[in-house]
Amino acid sequence: PGLYKYASQNNMRLPRRETIGNAGYTHAWLFHPPIVDAPNALDAMLQEIKMHKHANFIDVETNKYFKTMNEIVTEARALGCDGVVNCTGLGSRALCLDEALVGARGVLLHYDRYNPSLWREASKDDTHLKDSAVTIEEKPFGCETTPCYMIPRGDKLVVGGTYLVGDEEECVRESEREMLLRNAQTLGIDTANNDPVGEWVGFRPYRSSVRLEIDHDLTQSGMRVVHNYGFGGSGWTVYVGAAKEAASLITRTL
Repeated sequence: PGLYKYASQNNMRLPRRETIGNAGYTHAWLFHPPIVDAPNALDAMLQEIKMHKHANFIDVETNKYFKTMNEIVTEARALGCDGVVNCTGLGSRALCLDEALVGARGVLLHYDRYNPSLWREASKDDTHLKDSAVTIEEKPFGCETTPCYMIPRGDKLVVGGTYLVGDEEECVRESEREMLLRNAQTLGIDTANNDPVGEWVGFRPYRSSVRLEIDHDLTQSGMRVVHNYGFGGSGWTVYVGAAKEAASLITRTL
């Protein structure tokens, strides 16, 4: 009851109280994190780097493909670099022969966030409501491997999802699409009258332990190599701290 009272006072959009209550849910966590619009955030980071006073040469579209870390180190040395930070995510499975690194598969549906008829039982009074990120990881609506969630991101609402370690299927399965549609309906979307505007499959770089360390085998005089990968989908949560630690390692006197 406290959650829905707070939501009403703060103009938050939540799933229907009856839907949640009838499913047996009695408690929830409420917090106010920043929500990252990943494409815009990545572009902003790139622009910040380009404008840095020490940025003389930036090439994010090299059109070069490397099979091993040794090839990357050789290229870096030819460019006059004295450090390499490996942030290739799942690519490190091949580059580093890291068999501990696997994909944790996720599936999503995208909905038009600004469609005025998107919500079930919508009214003119709903136009002032603020979209909320909602995640349910407990039964009956969700669990650890198939969480039920909705996240506002830019002009889309993303509805998920899955967290399936080692699953390499590149398309959304029909059974998964049906699950995602049920999730969307549970979270308040009028799925009978609104089709998704897109669907997505991605693979989080999962590792039982993050690899954020100096590679002493590759690090030679005048060249330092640091690995920074394996965050399993939590990269947007921890990237600032991870970047600071990687920078500390790359500049540390060996």
